[in-house]
Amino acid sequence: MREKALNSIQNHTQEKLSIGNAKLPLVSIIITSYNYENYIKECIESCLSQNYPLCEVIVADDCSTDDTSSVLEHFGDKIKVVRNKKNMGQLATFFTGLNNASGDFTVFVDADDFLDNDAISAHLYLHLFQKPPVAFTCLRNRQVSASSALLNNFHMDLLTNTKKIAYVPPRVIHTPTWSWSTTSAMMFRTDLLRLIETEKTEDFRICADYYVVHFANLLGGSLLYDEAKVNYRRHGKNSFSKNFIIGGHRPTGSSSHHAHPPHDMLQKEIISQLLSRRCEFEPYFPTIARFIETVLYVADKDFITNHFSLNEKDITMLSEAESAVAKLKKEQIESKKKALEFFEDERLNDNVRSIIENLKQLYIK
Repeated sequence: MREKALNSIQNHTQEKLSIGNAKLPLVSIIITSYNYENYIKECIESCLSQNYPLCEVIVADDCSTDDTSSVLEHFGDKIKVVRNKKNMGQLATFFTGLNNASGDFTVFVDADDFLDNDAISAHLYLHLFQKPPVAFTCLRNRQVSASSALLNNFHMDLLTNTKKIAYVPPRVIHTPTWSWSTTSAMMFRTDLLRLIETEKTEDFRICADYYVVHFANLLGGSLLYDEAKVNYRRHGKNSFSKNFIIGGHRPTGSSSHHAHPPHDMLQKEIISQLLSRRCEFEPYFPTIARFIETVLYVADKDFITNHFSLNEKDITMLSEAESAVAKLKKEQIESKKKALEFFEDERLNDNVRSIIENLKQLYIK
């Protein structure tokens, strides 16, 4: 088993890999399910067929009302099934699965997506053999139709600037921004996921990765791997299904069950967690000043002081860190603009070029 596991990771590089006598990690693959009876069978089969053998597959179901249960029964004890007591939305379902997981690393797979058989080993190649160590890794998505036909082989949000592996450091998130693929293409350190668990899951009934990814990246950064190993299905019923590149664009705004969470809601929740559980998070930062700077990554000083009570020392440290954070924010905008230019290609049709131009204008402002 150990040799098979290491060989599956070895396939992703020509370098000879060795971890000595270190224990190879268990990976928890958590499939989040709600009324996807037509797609979940293919999803589960793809998770069970991973060439990395040390995986557990957990289906976390959010009270599906279709025939999902019958599909799950077909797999017997090959999978573990857990259910919410009531319909609670995506973020709550993430944590339902997580609280029943035993793995060192965790992958959340949407029930309408499916993985290539070497997706898990590709993630582990990054986590175990690439530097720096990160909170999570992210592969590239393909996009497929409802019938699994290939639509395209790239994902707009995975902007690696032609680098095979790209590091995304902890970053300023004062405005909505995204540098990754979708949830199914990510692998997180389980201990970090447990740290950022929140009770305010109702605010993130959809687009739960908006909370998890931004918070995780703040604490440990991420690695992007420009290899398509995950299949994101566009079928008209998922949140991002109509846009030419990433699916339907739903701007941040209303907190209703079918809208993307507002950005200020994300900011308030992350800052609230950092400040109220400060002692738990400070081990992730070498100094108190670095902790305060990270809080400032989430929102500017005025936003923070208007919504939270801080002592004079913290306010002074926020003021001292403002210029450094402003410089980093400017660098991020320039980097994003350059990355968008990478996609200006004759192969892209006029509709896609128009979307890219709109994105560029957004980041120029």
